[in-house]
Amino acid sequence: MSRLDAIGCRAWPLRLGLVATGVLAVVVGCSPGGPAGKGEATGAGGSKSAGDLSDKIGDYLPPLDGGRLEIAPPKGWNWANPGGGVLVAFKPQDIELNKLPRILLTVADAGLLGMDDVTAENVAAFVSHVSDAAADKKLRAPVQATTIAGRQFATYQILGKRRNQVVIQHFLATIVEGREYRLQLDAYQADFAKVKSTIEVVASSMKFPTKHGESSDPPREEAAPVAAKDVPQDQPAKPTEQAGDAPTDPPPEAL
Repeated sequence: MSRLDAIGCRAWPLRLGLVATGVLAVVVGCSPGGPAGKGEATGAGGSKSAGDLSDKIGDYLPPLDGGRLEIAPPKGWNWANPGGGVLVAFKPQDIELNKLPRILLTVADAGLLGMDDVTAENVAAFVSHVSDAAADKKLRAPVQATTIAGRQFATYQILGKRRNQVVIQHFLATIVEGREYRLQLDAYQADFAKVKSTIEVVASSMKFPTKHGESSDPPREEAAPVAAKDVPQDQPAKPTEQAGDAPTDPPPEAL
């Protein structure tokens, strides 16, 4: 199975270009169903409280990114370690990782931007940087600021095509302690409205133990689905199922 083709923005200090794990082609026009923004809610902007999403959070993984990050999938989803620049991936329990929907998390050093954390005071500047990086892409929804569980994110969407079906790629990006964390939900357009909240659930689960003592509260003994012994802290323990193998999808094609 071949690695997925990169389709994101140009590489830049925040590395907001897509990792080479998608088999999607960036679309330079609107979806067949009409102008961008019609048909499903875009999800850009606004805010979601932790209380709205906490009951949808599944079991936490072992700490990732050198112990900086604690994160969990939505309930009913599994996790996998696909490699290829992706720190961890999430998928519904009954499908393989090379199918959709799925959520990918990538992490990069954001030091060159000179921004240690995205806050309410600087989120507008962060959104501007993300917008500049995506300037050569046709966005389904413009880059906007959003708040999820009290944390500031930049969010935007890109259209693509996979197996002759329109795909929506929905992004949430933030910076914590000089590290850029970017979540990417890939879903077929027909299913997007049903699964859009899953990326918000994952974003709301994010805890940073080294920052202000954030951590899962209370600690969950069932957090590690398999034993994490001898597994480096910057990678989760290997899943029991082989969901992280490279997909076998054909090359992407433009609409």
